[in-house]
Amino acid sequence: MGSRPLGSMLKSLDALDSHCVQLLGCASFAVLGYIDVDGQARATAAGGVLGFASVVDATHLLLELPEPVPLNPTVGCGLLFFIPGLGETLRVNGRATLQGRTLTFTVEEAFVHCAKALIRSGLWKPPAELAPAAGATGSWAGDPEVRAWLTRTPFVLLMSWDAQGNADVSPKGDPAGFLRLDGTRVAVPDRPGNRRTDTFHNVLEQPRAALLALIPGEARVLEVSGTASLSSEPALLTSMTVEGKVPKLALLLEARSARILASPAILDAGLWDMSRHVPKERLPKMSDVFIDHVRRSPQRGAAAAALRVLASKRMMSWAIDVDYKKNLY
Repeated sequence: MGSRPLGSMLKSLDALDSHCVQLLGCASFAVLGYIDVDGQARATAAGGVLGFASVVDATHLLLELPEPVPLNPTVGCGLLFFIPGLGETLRVNGRATLQGRTLTFTVEEAFVHCAKALIRSGLWKPPAELAPAAGATGSWAGDPEVRAWLTRTPFVLLMSWDAQGNADVSPKGDPAGFLRLDGTRVAVPDRPGNRRTDTFHNVLEQPRAALLALIPGEARVLEVSGTASLSSEPALLTSMTVEGKVPKLALLLEARSARILASPAILDAGLWDMSRHVPKERLPKMSDVFIDHVRRSPQRGAAAAALRVLASKRMMSWAIDVDYKKNLY
């Protein structure tokens, strides 16, 4: 896999800054990846009015889950926050405890994820009825309703953990039908994004993983939990070609369990209500966010120092526009 790219890691902070706080104030929905008391990888969602997650200080958050979950507090958790209408998401990793439905989250890492997964999936477009993709997605040995959901979803989140129990939640999106099914395995193609390869590094260290699949307009979610591996099998990757671009790698999730669940968080957040999208004037300019995070990153070394000197908000704004238009695949 190689080391994680320095440019991507420079966007990572070890605490919440003012940009993170502003984005949290505009967030209405989040997905939590956690390990349960039986040692199984799990995923759940939380949501509410804008700013439903309370910032206690630079390293602590409070939020209410729709219902208690069997969280194991000795293992790390990951949160991915959605700002309605914005392509970029906020990833926050750390540790958590739960009292009743109140989650107390200790922040160890925070960074803004690029918008490519949401752009490719069309997540914020008006919800449309998505028929199961015909033929191309393979067979599913489990519940037919689960198979139909997997063929209709344009967006999933992958939860993974490294050997030390540090968690990560990574967004993956494409037009519906992008997943490949084989028995009880789900294959997820790798596409351009932050290029941190967190999920892949984690899977190489230990295989516990979970997937949460969303369908715009649906008030339910699909949670798949199991063990993950990586594949560079040519036939599989070729079947995932989009715009002439073949992914270099795919994640295979062998399902231990798969269940479609009602999600009160989606209803509480009004996730698919376009009238509740956040006006642009309330949001920070994303090029400013990325540059400020590069400058505040705790990364050390001569290369990091050189990149900080060269970084400019004007150049970053241009690079983001070009990247989102030219490098979706």
